[in-house]
Amino acid sequence: MKHRFYDLNVNGRVEEILKNAEILGWDGICLTREFNRDFREFHDEVSGLESNLDILLGARISAPIQKNARKALDLADVILVGGGDEIVNRKASECWEVDILSHPERNQSKDFMHQRNSGIDHVMARFMRERGIAIEINLSEVLNSSRILRARILGRMRQNVILARRYKTPMVLTSGTRDMWGLRAPGELMAFGRCLGMTDLEAKNAVSPTGILRKVRDRKDTNVILKGLEVIDWGGSKPEKKRMYGWY
Repeated sequence: MKHRFYDLNVNGRVEEILKNAEILGWDGICLTREFNRDFREFHDEVSGLESNLDILLGARISAPIQKNARKALDLADVILVGGGDEIVNRKASECWEVDILSHPERNQSKDFMHQRNSGIDHVMARFMRERGIAIEINLSEVLNSSRILRARILGRMRQNVILARRYKTPMVLTSGTRDMWGLRAPGELMAFGRCLGMTDLEAKNAVSPTGILRKVRDRKDTNVILKGLEVIDWGGSKPEKKRMYGWY
């Protein structure tokens, strides 16, 4: 089966991003913005675009997480939570509507003697596996840091890779770029993942996140009633409007 490569966290000038992403070999892009009063305007702008890429719309939300996630689902395809704070990380891991927990390692706590304080623990990793929430490994967090801070971020990311492998939690590798210059090819992100201890298969799956994409599409598919329950033929009736949350 041919893998389709998606960068699920990209920002910047839309036309430039799409043009360069296609050149670099991506099959799909998730264009992300903060979920605020301007998000509908961004949604309308992206909806009118024509591209050979599969374009998804991502909303970066903050607390209260469940309330904002449900609001954002009316316009967005992918829900991302800006992690780092311990309480935010935990709330995000418990919310079925969240798809990606971004930069969970971005916290101020000191590392333990024999373990990195990576923002994720074994309980949260299990919650995220059950709910189909991915841990984001964001390259821009490394590129935009230096010295001791960069070493700390890399160590914490590696800790999250170990946790994700142990508890089968989804992972996504993203550029996290804020302009077209930060875009990277799929192979470059896979190489970054391998540097963090991912296997070849884990790295490939992290840029070809079929589980996350299936969750996103099932959520808006009127034929999918519940997780694992799909209508094959409606007969003479017509499907009602799909509810975006509470159906998993």
